[in-house]
Amino acid sequence: MRFMGTKHSVSTERQVFMNEPGPKPFFSLGNFVPSLRQALEREPLDLTKIIRAAVPVKDLQEHPTPTPAGLDRAVLYLTDGKAACHWETDSLRALFRGDHMPPNLGDYPEAYNEAFAIFDSHALEISDILGDRRDEEMLEVYSTLRRRPDGRSVGYVHDYMWQAAAIVLGTQPLSQAEFEAVLGRLERSCRTFAMGPTSRNYIATLRMTLGQEDDLP
Repeated sequence: MRFMGTKHSVSTERQVFMNEPGPKPFFSLGNFVPSLRQALEREPLDLTKIIRAAVPVKDLQEHPTPTPAGLDRAVLYLTDGKAACHWETDSLRALFRGDHMPPNLGDYPEAYNEAFAIFDSHALEISDILGDRRDEEMLEVYSTLRRRPDGRSVGYVHDYMWQAAAIVLGTQPLSQAEFEAVLGRLERSCRTFAMGPTSRNYIATLRMTLGQEDDLP
């Protein structure tokens, strides 16, 4: 099994993964859950880079086309594109924090830019490696994560996006209501773009919106 990492950065609309003066830093370590902070102390990552869960695929010598390998969603291999960090968490619900109520998410409000950026970048990552995901598939994934955060797996993409959700909750202090609102907005995007059982307009729109740049320097 091999883990495939990331080659993208998010666009300036939903950046910035910088820990230096200038634009507001994307990550604030003070917001990380203790277990994730401890994991990064053991295996540091470059937090000036975008951080994602790596995509496990089968040996590329035996499978020239990237093929999904076994994925234990509770075991995350985070990567900045070069280094890796191992973090384990077996429950999204356990990562909910506080009881803050979200505003009406008619558009992507600035307060949740980081959460949307993490979900968007993971949706692009798995699409780049395994092929663009269908609108209906992503709608099912987001709906399942919202309604049953720790419910049984509905497939490889669901498990991978579960890990994206864990990164969101591990790095952002979100309540259950806020988490559900973010997922509900993503569902609405997929539903809006869906033009049939095989349409892939959601991912195509992310590509146009976020671009396909190389990692930030």
